[in-house]
Amino acid sequence: MLGGCSQTVYTGYENSKDAAPLLSRVVKFETQDAFFRDPPTCITVLPVLYSGDRQFKFLVEEAVARYLSVKAKRIIGPLERQKMERRLALDLEEVSDRQIFTKQLRCKHFAQPEIRHVETTYALVWAQKKLELGLQIHGYERKNLLWKASHLASRGDGGLPLSPFSLGSALFAAGREHQDKDTLPSMIDDSFRRMLIKLPDTRQY
Repeated sequence: MLGGCSQTVYTGYENSKDAAPLLSRVVKFETQDAFFRDPPTCITVLPVLYSGDRQFKFLVEEAVARYLSVKAKRIIGPLERQKMERRLALDLEEVSDRQIFTKQLRCKHFAQPEIRHVETTYALVWAQKKLELGLQIHGYERKNLLWKASHLASRGDGGLPLSPFSLGSALFAAGREHQDKDTLPSMIDDSFRRMLIKLPDTRQY
């Protein structure tokens, strides 16, 4: 019955403190007026802001590129970006290099993903993973913001050990959830799919 209450709620950042329905998934987003004055038809995915595992960062960048591909005419994903950086001797984490990149490739907008929080909890009878991601689309300077969104995803499994049978069931479900290596990649995909629903489609421009 509680599972039936689950839904995705979209809200602006200015309304983010408002109460959301029970068990809802909240996606915060904001579209600037500048977006419609200069719609991004070519977007380069920048290195994710995160100091952790490189493979995890790559999964995030790949997911952003994949879901952006149905919103803009041209997307330069992480592999192509790295190739271009090497060929042009640029570092797209630097503003001046992004400006040169824009002129060279005529691709003047950038998507900046961010891993804000990763949390894994395992208490034998309960396992939970939380992942907060953010995404901004801007010009070669980050202050030229066009669009942004963020989302906190959470998954868990287990139960209350009210009897020997429920204890065994909770231990099994929690252990399975804790050991599942596909959970975080799936959460990454779900998060960007939900966020980018609210990005206007610029392929018609």
